[in-house]
Amino acid sequence: MRRLFYFAMFAICLISCGKENRNAERSDYIRVYADARNTDTQLDTSCVSVKGGTYTYYIRSNVSFTAKWQSEDNTWASISDPKSLGDGLWSIDVTVQPVSSRRYRTVNGVPTGLYTRRYGVLMLTCEEQFLGKYLVIQQGLDPRITCDFSWMYGSLEPNATFGDVLMNHWTAAQKNLGYTSTLIEGEEDAWVYGKEGYIKLGNDRGAGADFITPHTSDFQYDTLLVVSFKAVVQNGDILPDYTGGTEPIVPMSRPQKRSNPADLNIFTVEVTGGGYIRDFVNIRGTSVQMPIPTYDMDSPNYPYDIFEGHSFLVFIEGTDSNPITVDTAIRFIAGDMKGSDDGRCSRVFLDDIFVYRQDLLLDEDLFLANGSRSGRDIICGGPADE
Repeated sequence: MRRLFYFAMFAICLISCGKENRNAERSDYIRVYADARNTDTQLDTSCVSVKGGTYTYYIRSNVSFTAKWQSEDNTWASISDPKSLGDGLWSIDVTVQPVSSRRYRTVNGVPTGLYTRRYGVLMLTCEEQFLGKYLVIQQGLDPRITCDFSWMYGSLEPNATFGDVLMNHWTAAQKNLGYTSTLIEGEEDAWVYGKEGYIKLGNDRGAGADFITPHTSDFQYDTLLVVSFKAVVQNGDILPDYTGGTEPIVPMSRPQKRSNPADLNIFTVEVTGGGYIRDFVNIRGTSVQMPIPTYDMDSPNYPYDIFEGHSFLVFIEGTDSNPITVDTAIRFIAGDMKGSDDGRCSRVFLDDIFVYRQDLLLDEDLFLANGSRSGRDIICGGPADE
């Protein structure tokens, strides 16, 4: 965005300055408004919904102009030709795609989540007059924490454990990312496992586990946070482990789906170090428990699609008495964080954890868009590979 912004600002200077006296007040103009009936406030920026749609902007000008759309990714929005409404007033429609059409991907080493902000510029120019007007259009939110686990390795098969690495044995580079977990009393390890591009919380003896995001100094400037992630519950028995060694590796068979999976499906998201769950800010609630679905082993794309359609949102609000701070962290908890006497499990797989800042003055309120509740993403939480 910075490159796009600087380009736009540089172009404005080139077009608007020209050879005439820079201090002279110009009689020619191009102005943009959100409402044709309200021309008191000109637009320089505009926020559009993550759900997409068509937005109409009104241009009042006493010169002829051309309209172009520019973005680093030109596929997410398009513009119509200017339509004359008479008396120097024009309209342009900007059609915006929903964010669900964006793939989770890594750009220049930085993961891009579903709700990561994207920008475009509506460029209105009259080259003959060295005149231009630029409207910056934004969709989505600024990320504070981004984690797609592309750096994690282990078994791709959810029900297999071969190659899975306990958090205590992750590489120094992986540990330096700042994610942590709590050691349960009486246990020798924190039961967070690295798998192929995602992680597993909880072991196969019934012990729970948590996964805690790193602290960031950026949080000290935030009042509202949006946590986006994908999660599913262990489905079926664990496949027998094998090491291969000098013996041929035996191909893994697909596990049989249980009619009543043993996992208890106990999953909680908690905010620590400052802030409340926005659903419960009136009662000072800092955690929310939510049911998580099991993955479909009958899918023809199993195990590659286990997270498909299983996206969740949690909303956090800082108050004067309990603000979001540099100590704020998001804690994902599978099970009840103690060893299980009867062996009942609550094993949960996590992927694509993103924490966004939200500014109510500049951004769309995703809390309202999600039905004023944390839980399943009903805004744009479509298939994971869209």
